[in-house]
Amino acid sequence: MELETQTLGVRPLNKNFPITVYFISTLFMVFFSVHAVQRWPGHWAQVAISLACILPAIVVFFKVGPELIKNKKRPLEIKFVLIIVVLGLINICFSENQWESFKGMGLFLMSGILVFAVSYFVLNSRQAQEAFFYLCSFCFCVLLIFGAFEFFQQIRSSGEKILLFSSNPIPAGSLLILLSVGPLFMFVQDEKKGGKVFWGSCLLAGIILIILIGQKGPVLALIVMAFVGVIGFRKTSLVLILLALVIVGIGYQFKNDVPLQYKKQILKFETVLIRMEFYHVALDVVKEKPIFGLGFNSSLSRFIPPDYEAKIYSKQAGFAFYGATEGIRVFDNIFLCFFGEMGGAFTLVYMGLFAYIFKNIVLNRENSVFDRVQVSLLLLVMAGFFAHSMTFDSLKYPHLNWIFHSMLGLMAHSQAFGQTEND
Repeated sequence: MELETQTLGVRPLNKNFPITVYFISTLFMVFFSVHAVQRWPGHWAQVAISLACILPAIVVFFKVGPELIKNKKRPLEIKFVLIIVVLGLINICFSENQWESFKGMGLFLMSGILVFAVSYFVLNSRQAQEAFFYLCSFCFCVLLIFGAFEFFQQIRSSGEKILLFSSNPIPAGSLLILLSVGPLFMFVQDEKKGGKVFWGSCLLAGIILIILIGQKGPVLALIVMAFVGVIGFRKTSLVLILLALVIVGIGYQFKNDVPLQYKKQILKFETVLIRMEFYHVALDVVKEKPIFGLGFNSSLSRFIPPDYEAKIYSKQAGFAFYGATEGIRVFDNIFLCFFGEMGGAFTLVYMGLFAYIFKNIVLNRENSVFDRVQVSLLLLVMAGFFAHSMTFDSLKYPHLNWIFHSMLGLMAHSQAFGQTEND
C-alpha cells in the first residue's frame, strides 16, 4: 500500500538538522556504545546512550509529531511501533527479573524500534538515503583500518583479538556485515572504473577481515550472502562464484599455515551442539510461558538445572551441558531469544512488521531502478545478518540493533512514500 507524503500529512524533512543529529548519534553508537555499556561509569553510560537514542527522536517528533497526532491516517508502521513498545513494557512487568529486563528492554527499544521510527521519517529523500550509504561506507572503512591494526596487534600478542569496538569478535563480524551495505551500494552505483575498483577492494578487504576474525557465524553469513547474491544478482553471479573459488583455493593452499587458534575456533564442533541443544531449552520455556516470555535478559538457570539431561549435546564432548553453559545462560540465537525471553505476543507483532514491509516490497512494482537496487542490497545484507543471528543474540548489542533498524526503516520508508526518480 502506497501512501503519498501529502496524503499522510507529514512534511518532508528537507532541513539538515534532523539528519545531522541522527548521523552523529549513529557514529556514537557504532564506535562507542558497547564500550560505554561495559566500561563507562554506570550513570555516564546511561546518560550518553539515552541521549544518543532519544535526541534524534525528539528532533523528529517536533517536525512530524503535531501533524501525525492531528491526522487520523497514520502509517501502519508507526502503529506497529506503538504496539511493540507496549508489549515490551508488559514483558518487563511479567519478567522473572524485572530490573534486568527493564535495563535490557529499555536499551533494545531505544536503540532499535525507536530508531526504526526515526529513520522512517529522516531518510525520506534520495539525498538522505545516499548519505546513509556514505555513512555506512565511512564506518566500514574505519573498521577495516582499525581491524588491520588489531590483527597486527594479535600477531604481536597471542591474547589479542579482532574486536572492532564490539568487545567480542562475534558481533564484530556482524557489524562488518551490516555496514557492508554501504560499499556494496557504492560499488553498484559508481559508474567510474576507479570507484568500482576502490569499493570492490574495500569489500574484498572486509571479507578477509571477517575470515581473520576466526568465528564460524560471520563466515556462515558470508556464505548465505554469496548464495543469495548468486540468485538475486545473476549478472554478477560469475564474479561471486570466481571470488568464492579464489578464497577457497587460497584457504586450501595455506591450510597448514593457518594459526592454531583459528583452527581450534573454526573446527570446534561443541559450540554447534550447545546452540542446537538450546532449541530444546527454548521449547521448555515457551511451553511454560508462551505469551509474555521469561523476560528480556532473564537467566535460563531455572531451565538448566545441574541434572539437566541433554538431548543433543553429548557428555563425550568433555563437559555436561550444565557445565558447558555455566555463566552463559542465554540462548545464543536471537530468534530463540525473541520467543523465549520476549514471548509469543511480542515476537508475532514484531514479525508482523517485517511481513508488512516485505509484502509492500513484493507488491510495489512501481519502484525506480534506484529503489530496486537499494532494497535488493538491503535484503542481501539482512539475509547474511539473519543467518549470523542464529548463532548469537545479535540485537542485544546496541550498535547492531541501531544499524539493523535503520536499514529496516529505510526499506519501510521507500515503500510507504512511493518515491520517484526525481526525489
